[in-house]
Amino acid sequence: MTATHSRTLFNDLAALLTGQLVLPEDATYEQVRQLWNGKIETRPTAIVRCSTVQDVIHTVRWTRAHRLPLSIRGAGHEIFGRSLRENGVVVDLSQMRAVTIDPVTCTARIQPGVTAGDLIEAAEKYGLATTTGTISSVGMTGLTLGGGYGPLTGAYGLAADNLLSAQVVTADGQLVTASAEEHPDLLWGLRGGGGNFGVIVSLEYRLHPLTTVLSGLLLYPLEQAKTVLRNFNEFIATAPDELTIRSGFLQTPDGVTALFLSPTYCGAIEAGEQASTYPCSEAIAPLRTFGTLLVDQMQPITYNDLIHGLDAFTPAGRHYYIQTQSLDGLQTEAIEALIEQGLPLPSPFSMINIHHFHGAASRVGVSETAFALRQDHLMVELTAAWEPQFPDDEQRHLQWAQHISQALAPYAFKGGYINLLDEQEQERIRFAFGSNYERLLDIKRTYDPDDVFHSTIGHLAPNKKS
Repeated sequence: MTATHSRTLFNDLAALLTGQLVLPEDATYEQVRQLWNGKIETRPTAIVRCSTVQDVIHTVRWTRAHRLPLSIRGAGHEIFGRSLRENGVVVDLSQMRAVTIDPVTCTARIQPGVTAGDLIEAAEKYGLATTTGTISSVGMTGLTLGGGYGPLTGAYGLAADNLLSAQVVTADGQLVTASAEEHPDLLWGLRGGGGNFGVIVSLEYRLHPLTTVLSGLLLYPLEQAKTVLRNFNEFIATAPDELTIRSGFLQTPDGVTALFLSPTYCGAIEAGEQASTYPCSEAIAPLRTFGTLLVDQMQPITYNDLIHGLDAFTPAGRHYYIQTQSLDGLQTEAIEALIEQGLPLPSPFSMINIHHFHGAASRVGVSETAFALRQDHLMVELTAAWEPQFPDDEQRHLQWAQHISQALAPYAFKGGYINLLDEQEQERIRFAFGSNYERLLDIKRTYDPDDVFHSTIGHLAPNKKS
């Protein structure tokens, strides 16, 4: 398609929009099409940067009328590039970033391009917060649709568990509200069921009183990793809801690989402080006894500063590849697989992140939301990262993540975290949803019978025998 033909084809759509239509021949196209993961090179035919709900409705209706592939981009913090479709039309929601806080009802209403940082900053003014991802650039919409692990999961549940309602533009261009009163089946599916049902244009969240947490980094030497992880595995069996602990392996600035524990305690910090060199809660004191600490950075910190403080580890534009496995604890075999197969890390930027799922998140029933893995577990995120000036490194990094994922698979649940499954792992989706899978298919048939929205998180094929 020539530039002239491309422009002519989209003239009638452009005339309907308040927002901006960006085509490949436009000077801003290369910048606009970039996602957080610089590895993604997909080139859509058009990107519609919506500024209103009506822009979304017009784009969905126009694209379907012209029988063009459609995809949805939220904040753009994405690993596998599902929000961009080659030769397709992108409904780009990244410019819609308004946040409204109601301090009386302790709720937040956000637009679909809102990041974790946007929501945290707005809610902090009222002494409130909710579950978000671990870095500020993560989009709240995508995070929620896949479930949403974070530092507050133990106390407040997943991001999806805090979703109260949503407004959705369906495949036929209709605006519907999903809530406990209206379209409750759709709300159920949006709570961890993936981006398969429509374009989310507004979300309402439950907020909780919170400003300051006790958090930071505890580093242990690699030679003590097995002992520390065995102690950690025993400790988390009785950890209080207020304490959620990320763990894993990273490379320090001086090039040393170390085991890290990163607790976040959101209980009453003053009541738990001990008189010592470091202000600390009694809840996290045992973590310091697991081995010989190299670094102890635990301190009271605002939740806002905590999440923004992690941004430097995962800058936009770097190349990333992620694999995941979810484990029922860290048994000896799994610990050995992590250390013997996962180390050394393939680059200074690569990490093994282990997310802690327990507490309030585990007390939600399997059938209460689409997110099905409700028992205590550890979600292992294997993040390979390398700089774009070294493209020859890609295969080596992909193989590292795939190799360790395969090594962990015998000790893991069959499913995976829906937000971090790549297109080669479709067979794991059904296992991820478990007994909720058939209900999700029914919702898909109701709201998107032609499978328009299958390029976002996961892929449900409603017209095929399941």
